[in-house]
Amino acid sequence: AFRATMERCHAAFEDVARRIVAAIAENLGAAPAALLACFDGHSSYLRLNYYPVCDDPAPPDAPTMPERGELAVHHHTDAGAVTVLLHDGRPALQVEHRGTWHTIEARPDALVVNVGDVVQVWSNDRYRAPLHRVLASAAHERLSAPFFYNPSYATRFAPLPSACAGAPPRYRPIHWEAYRAGRAAGDYADVGEEIQIAHFRLA
Repeated sequence: AFRATMERCHAAFEDVARRIVAAIAENLGAAPAALLACFDGHSSYLRLNYYPVCDDPAPPDAPTMPERGELAVHHHTDAGAVTVLLHDGRPALQVEHRGTWHTIEARPDALVVNVGDVVQVWSNDRYRAPLHRVLASAAHERLSAPFFYNPSYATRFAPLPSACAGAPPRYRPIHWEAYRAGRAAGDYADVGEEIQIAHFRLA
């Protein structure tokens, strides 16, 4: 029963993410089918997060690297194309904007959607993958279920010609499988500086 529920959730999240990618493609002047073809045999996944009570949480106005206290998840951008997040109604997600961290309202009637590094590159920076983090709490546990919509491992992504609008591309092509592997290694191992799309930026 649990597996069947998760498979239905995965399919529903995928449908939402596909429609978002199609809308982004149209806004960038590209054919939706061309971008959606990158998700044939995609590498997407649904994750279940559990955040236990924390004895020493960092305050909501803490700087990017808190001087005291702990975060549930440190600052990062999402590597893939689109993330669709189902939350439990407790506000904890924060997004950085112009040097300040803002807590996102946890509306019970809404999903949270982030664009990721793939869309930022496709759009030649017209869409920015937001830097975000998750606060810890001393008062309550939290649950969330993010769905990461990722292209197939064979995909190479680069700025779309239609998104450049006569300007030069800001990134060289990136191989998704290698990029995702590098990001995963940065998450789970001490490999030095973690790979980011900034490493592929052109002068």
